[in-house]
Amino acid sequence: MAAYLQALACAMLLLAVSPLACTASKTLLQDRCESYAGGDRSSYDYCVWTLRRDNKSATADELGLAVIAARMARATAKATGVKIAWLRANETVPVRRDCLAACAREYAAAVRRLGHAASAARAGKLQHAQTLLAEATGTPALCDAAFAAARQDTPLADADLGLDDQIELAIAILPAPRPSLPART
Repeated sequence: MAAYLQALACAMLLLAVSPLACTASKTLLQDRCESYAGGDRSSYDYCVWTLRRDNKSATADELGLAVIAARMARATAKATGVKIAWLRANETVPVRRDCLAACAREYAAAVRRLGHAASAARAGKLQHAQTLLAEATGTPALCDAAFAAARQDTPLADADLGLDDQIELAIAILPAPRPSLPART
């Protein structure tokens, strides 16, 4: 009987300690991705997969994770800009070339905004970073709208995928700006 009680006491101790051990071993990246995903497993997996592509994510703080996500979004926008430049150089239909020129402007603006957003976040200017990220959101839709207005099919459907998701991730991970204190008079 004493052995049974001792085994039961050990089991109870393990049950009491295990949740704490599991919680303690959770990384900041996992915690932020859980918050981002809100219980959706595929969103969680996307978040972890995206951020872990940068080796610095393992040791990054919350702000660092947001900077990583903004830089990744910028890289995606930049890669799409390169594709647009290639398409423009090879396009022979003037109306499609005009649509690609509109897309080039939108993506160039997104690259600038996302670069500035990463810098602002790194500097702790969270409200400014949040604004810049929000301004870059929708770049693929603006590009697609240029083609739709010209009654043309967009050649960028596959290139556009993911940019808004990456920006949304950066916005979600970015710490909330702290309200500024009222000025003393």
